[in-house]
Amino acid sequence: MRRLGIAFVMVVLTFGAMAGSAAADKPAASTFIAVLNSDNETGVCAGISNSARGVAVFHVTDEATGTVEWRLVANNLPGTTSAAHIHRGQPGVAGPVVQPLVFPVGNENGVIGTGTFTNPALLAAIRADPGNYYVNVHTTPNCPGGVIRGPFGDQGP
Repeated sequence: MRRLGIAFVMVVLTFGAMAGSAAADKPAASTFIAVLNSDNETGVCAGISNSARGVAVFHVTDEATGTVEWRLVANNLPGTTSAAHIHRGQPGVAGPVVQPLVFPVGNENGVIGTGTFTNPALLAAIRADPGNYYVNVHTTPNCPGGVIRGPFGDQGP
């Protein structure tokens, strides 16, 4: 009976170690998505265009350097694009810019911009607390402070 008890403990310890190893080996998220709309925006332009929508997709292409490729698509913007950024901030709070998304400005609909940036510290911070970061798009002449905004949500391998 004692042998059976020892064998049971060994099996439990083995599976526990395997589960811990599997959790440690889980790959970090390599795709981040932010769904943008005017209802999420704060400030003067909040809700100015209830039909403005967008999505930003970020894909990690090099874990070692923290290099990320991104694509931003939007439609029904009131005006032409003047800027887009990743900000740090909780929902409903305007936060500081932590990463500009550089692209040719002046688009109104469709693919607003694509690009690449390298920022390993930001990548680690978003992975640790995605809900504390958001993407927003600015337009001229109507909404230089931001017209659509969306927090990072879904993360995938």
